[in-house]
Amino acid sequence: MIYVNAAQGYSSADLGARILHSLGEQFRYSLARLDTDQEVMQRIAADPRSIGLVQRDLYVQYLRDHADNGTRFEFYGDVPVCVLAVVRKGSQIQTFGDLVRVRANRKATLDVGPASGQLAATFANLREMDVALANLQPEYIGGARALGRVVSGETDAALFLVVAPYTGGLVFDLIDRGALDVVPFFSQDIVIGAADRKLPYMLRQIDLGDPGWFSPGRPYHTTCTAMGAVVNAAADENLSEKVAQTLLDDAPQQIRRPWYAAVGSAFVVAYGEIHRLLVGVGDVITAWFSPATSGEAIAAAPASEPELQPVRDRTNDRQTPAPATPTPSATGPMR
Repeated sequence: MIYVNAAQGYSSADLGARILHSLGEQFRYSLARLDTDQEVMQRIAADPRSIGLVQRDLYVQYLRDHADNGTRFEFYGDVPVCVLAVVRKGSQIQTFGDLVRVRANRKATLDVGPASGQLAATFANLREMDVALANLQPEYIGGARALGRVVSGETDAALFLVVAPYTGGLVFDLIDRGALDVVPFFSQDIVIGAADRKLPYMLRQIDLGDPGWFSPGRPYHTTCTAMGAVVNAAADENLSEKVAQTLLDDAPQQIRRPWYAAVGSAFVVAYGEIHRLLVGVGDVITAWFSPATSGEAIAAAPASEPELQPVRDRTNDRQTPAPATPTPSATGPMR
């Protein structure tokens, strides 16, 4: 059985269908939906023949919560899953700071989808790292109803989880029609917290829309994690190999040049789509970070581009750091 999360804010069924197709006649599987990623992990732990599609942040959380469990897992893939924050067109909320600002009369309301969904779980993790998110009043509706409440002004903002190519669905239609604005969703506390806790959160620039829609695509800065397939380490090796091959075929192909940037008190090496964020002198996490001062980097990009390495995590070690990335020289020409 291939398990996907039924309450998520995006669909992993397409990826599940690709895995199903890739298994072909060699393995006979079908798709099944469960309410949470935790349930997916439990099914995989109980049956080595099972496959599950889960978010990497929730996968890491499950491993840490079940540290005494002897079951080992393999995680394949690095499909970006990003938070999209939307507000009513013309809203006074235009930045992350506007969103989390303390208000005298009431808390700003933020819809984070169904309480059992992946988005709500991800938001809870982000709130632990950035206490300013506690200034918001969560609502647990999701979908078209949440969008309707934002458009009508009943809810201040709503979050959605989106995957590439970031073009389809009702939320993008409403942005295109001018009913919604997008609000960047990242902070210094999130990037530092992710590095300190070794959590797989990425701060990334994604392009909303495609040529002829936002023409040629609207840059958007936000917090991302990743989606991948999990198998039991005791699974048939041929099955694991087939799953790994399918997910690696989906690995991102385009990489942008890195540059140096300052985010609050953090000095980072930023990449446009994939790869590593260096915080201070030693902490490395998979990440993207936008420049901190009005969108301008403080030094030129190094000449060489990083090499993309597919993700293949074959351990339940909760503290394994990301692969080391050579530290670029900090002597680039200043702007």
